[in-house]
Amino acid sequence: MANTRIKDNWIRTIIINGEEKFTFCGALEYRYKHIAAYWNDETRRKYEREYNDIILPALKDHNDTALDEYTKADYESAIESIREKGYIQGGIKRQYSESTIHHFQNLIYYVVFHSSAYGLCEDVLWGTTFVIDSLGEEVEKESRVYMKKSLSVEQEIKLSKELLNDPNENGCTIALLLMWGLGVRNAEACGLNFGDIKQIEGHPDCFAAWIYKTTKIDSNQLQAGGKTYNTGRIVPVPDRIITLLSARKERIKQIVTDHKLDVNVDSIPICCDGYIDYDSEAFLSRCKADDVTKAAHSVFDRAGISSKQVAYLDAELSDGSVASLLKEKEPTAYLLRRNFATQMCILGLTNAEMQYLMGHNVEDAYESRNEFVDSERIFAMHCKLHNRSLLNNTSDSPNTVRIRIKNKSTVRVQAVALEPTDKISVHVESKDPEMVQTKWFENIHNGAFDRTVNNLEQYKSRYQSSDFIR
Repeated sequence: MANTRIKDNWIRTIIINGEEKFTFCGALEYRYKHIAAYWNDETRRKYEREYNDIILPALKDHNDTALDEYTKADYESAIESIREKGYIQGGIKRQYSESTIHHFQNLIYYVVFHSSAYGLCEDVLWGTTFVIDSLGEEVEKESRVYMKKSLSVEQEIKLSKELLNDPNENGCTIALLLMWGLGVRNAEACGLNFGDIKQIEGHPDCFAAWIYKTTKIDSNQLQAGGKTYNTGRIVPVPDRIITLLSARKERIKQIVTDHKLDVNVDSIPICCDGYIDYDSEAFLSRCKADDVTKAAHSVFDRAGISSKQVAYLDAELSDGSVASLLKEKEPTAYLLRRNFATQMCILGLTNAEMQYLMGHNVEDAYESRNEFVDSERIFAMHCKLHNRSLLNNTSDSPNTVRIRIKNKSTVRVQAVALEPTDKISVHVESKDPEMVQTKWFENIHNGAFDRTVNNLEQYKSRYQSSDFIR
């Protein structure tokens, strides 16, 4: 098979800092046998015309830009340029159909993917709609089957091994851990400082993250709040994430002390721009949300989360009405947040609790967001989330809840048996039992409509029977 015929006016290579690098068309020619391996002669001639006359002219500053300098935004801009320019037929300007536009996305992706496989550039189109072979009715049918509401047990186990491994890990990987474990967005994870992780009042062994800052778009600069008033929230932090973050914080304290740095460790970002290195001060610089998205590609690959799985989410979010409804634009964050929502649903959190922890409007006639700014409400959610086995030390019985009560305080506790055979027992311990007063109220509801299914035991067994090593 002959090489593709690119017009002579296109530059193939350029010199940057003394190094010769391929342009887009240079990479297309260099990797053409792999890109066009399954194209017949007629298809090859058609695609050559489209590369020459449509795609290359749309790539901004092609003759002065190396392939590895292009970003996802650059390729999206080229596609928008093609869409707006259209084509002339019979002297009349016409618009390309969306299926044709997506075909041009595929042609761009073929070059980027095969070039990245050869080390010429990063696969900046990983997990985007450029990856999907075709759009329309067929892909809608396929996506309904292919696109999952959450990660599989196997994917979560692999993800836990990737993310709970090293407290000195790159800040972008730590951000992914927070997104997976807390359901926060990438910019929210980047906005967290060590001082934003605090003990839940009255429960010294339990911690929560105060989410009230994000990083600005394309920046590591902080800004208050998020997209709406509802984004501010207090989210319980699982045991194993606390263990890793505590070790990370102690490592930084050691470096700060040894280097005699005038800095408050609580003001240092949890997700720094690089690794925690004794000979570097990279831990003082905050990572950017875009870098977290890039880091997700390799982590997801190793965890068995395919590019196509994320790409279907990107296609869903590319629908303006859907993105507006979900208030999400970035598919990586959407995937991990949707997985967190699924976990909460299985673990028995109420709709209001899930809406609050996701940073959504609390749509409940009897509850408001203000009612969640209470240590006992946060602790109650912490107890439910504690059953998430991969992220917590679940040595107690799965139905055991321990509550510490301050002196001279009153606490009301409601215990609910989900199944007729479930038993409830309460044990009160005190150094001075005579000073503790308890009152018990029992309320029994019978009826077919009151039955629920307690799936916690099955849920926990799926994770605990795995080969996950604690």
